[in-house]
Amino acid sequence: MRAQSETHFQSKLHVPSNKIPDGMTYAWVRESTLNEPDPDNMTDRMVRGWQPVPAARHPEMVPPPLPGYEGMEATVIRRGGLILCERITADVEISRQERDIENMEVLQDVAWTGQSDPNMPRIDDSSVGFERVTSFKD
Repeated sequence: MRAQSETHFQSKLHVPSNKIPDGMTYAWVRESTLNEPDPDNMTDRMVRGWQPVPAARHPEMVPPPLPGYEGMEATVIRRGGLILCERITADVEISRQERDIENMEVLQDVAWTGQSDPNMPRIDDSSVGFERVTSFKD
C-alpha cells in the first residue's frame, strides 16, 4: 500500500485560521493592479482601521529576498499586488452591520422609485415581481 499523494490545492492567499490572533480579522488589501500602484485604496483602508500585518508575526509567509535584494528585510506580507492586513473583529462586524443597514435602506428606497409611472416595474416587500411593458411612450 502506497500513501496517496497530497492533491489538496492551497491558494497562495490562504492564511490558516489558527495563525490569526484571537479578536482580529485578516484581509488581503489591493496595493496595485497589473504593477500599477493604487495608493488611494491602501490609504482608504488604513483610514477605516485596517493595518498591515507585520511580517515578523508570520515569517513562514515571507518569501526569501530576490537576488540583488538580499539586504532588504520585508516588513509586510505581499502576494500579487495585495498586502495582508488586519483589523479588530468587533470593528469589522460593526462596519458590516452599518453596510447592511445602508444597503437595506437603498433597496427600500428603490421600491418607491417610479411608483407613479405605470410602466415601471413594481417591487414590494412581500414578493418581487415585474410587470410586462406593453407600450412605450415617446
